[in-house]
Amino acid sequence: MSDPFEFRSERFLMRPPRAEDARQIACCVNDLETARNLAGLPHPYAPQGALDWIAYADKARAQGTEYAFVITHEEAGVIGSVGFNRAKGDDWEIGNWVDRAVRGNGVATEAARALRAWGGSQFGVTKFVAGHFQDNPSSGRVLEKLGFVRVGEKRLYSAARGGKDPAWRYSLRAETEAAMGDAH
Repeated sequence: MSDPFEFRSERFLMRPPRAEDARQIACCVNDLETARNLAGLPHPYAPQGALDWIAYADKARAQGTEYAFVITHEEAGVIGSVGFNRAKGDDWEIGNWVDRAVRGNGVATEAARALRAWGGSQFGVTKFVAGHFQDNPSSGRVLEKLGFVRVGEKRLYSAARGGKDPAWRYSLRAETEAAMGDAH
């Protein structure tokens, strides 16, 4: 692969989202359960929202502040997203979502592991923070499989929830204060 913003795991290709992905992205995340577990995702979610996110992701990548990728499967197309953004100093906030149809099959763990390897090889990124709402324990299991350690509790905002709810914060080689700072 010659594109420095593409990388593979065993089963998936991660690449920047494209305009032609908008309808499939919107279909995947236009699910209340998915939307409730993401900070800025409204519900319902339309293809225009996906187009806006794609434009934002392109701009953030060009500025070096955030790297968002779609998780693609050879036959199914877009099945999720994984990415990270600068949290504080050398610490990066990692996050993901996976289509309901493929949850429980290791997609999030595999994609996030590949993202960590890519971030390390491309930018020397080794310190990460993350979080999940307390009523979404499967995200915590993904983080623990990746070596993250729970460091505290915080109330985080979700547009689809309409406010803040309790969440767990995690660190992987990052300072606890970075993990407890404002999440994106």
